[in-house]
Amino acid sequence: MDERVTFWYGCNVLRHGDIIHACLDILRAVGYEPHPVGGPDYCCGTVKDANQAAAGGMATRTVGRLNERDARVVAWCPSCHSHMHDFMEKGNDRQFDMTYMVELLYENRQKLTPLLKHKVPMKVMLHKHIGFNELVPEVVDGGYTAPGYMCASFAALPKALEDIHASTMRAAKACGAEAVVTTFHQCYREIVGLDAARAIDVYNYIHLIARSMGLPYEDEYKAWKRAGDGATQMIGAERIAKVGVEFYERAVLPELKKRPNLR
Repeated sequence: MDERVTFWYGCNVLRHGDIIHACLDILRAVGYEPHPVGGPDYCCGTVKDANQAAAGGMATRTVGRLNERDARVVAWCPSCHSHMHDFMEKGNDRQFDMTYMVELLYENRQKLTPLLKHKVPMKVMLHKHIGFNELVPEVVDGGYTAPGYMCASFAALPKALEDIHASTMRAAKACGAEAVVTTFHQCYREIVGLDAARAIDVYNYIHLIARSMGLPYEDEYKAWKRAGDGATQMIGAERIAKVGVEFYERAVLPELKKRPNLR
């Protein structure tokens, strides 16, 4: 019988349904029965770091809910995975084992390898941050590691993001990479701006695994990002209404229209 696991995808990957569904298929293919949980009801609390009372309450709620599921937790988000060890379990009784998705794939690499039946001929450079990419094999080394642990940390520092974008492009060109690959979806949403600007192709590592396995999921977010203003028509009024027109126009559309300044 396949091992039952809780696939904890976090609260900030909801723009990337293709990644969530591909991860579930990959987990099933290597011998697990995944049950997905995420969204605001399973937030790790890191978004409220400036308000420790709120962050602590969210952490307690999420640990409690994961305890109730009585299964090993597979964390998709590296920030959630780190926050669980550094903060959440310190003040709460964690009663479940937890594994990061990359670690689980590495443990099951012998099962995964024969499933990668379709060649993906591409020379890629891994987009790295300090401390988060030890288990991801790198095809070519661009010699650049971005500061912090994710690009989204620099959202309020546009000059720092510009430097990350420009340094990423310089490193990719220097090592002859045809694409940049991220592990973190938060980084993907920033770095895919290079793709939208037609500077270089950008993927999340799950996109490449899914392609090699022949999984059918399409990266809608990249299509929306490339479309910019045209994304509104692609997404459609019904889907926008579900998240709220005001939220879409205030937070999502500006994100889709943003392009990197490569100087």
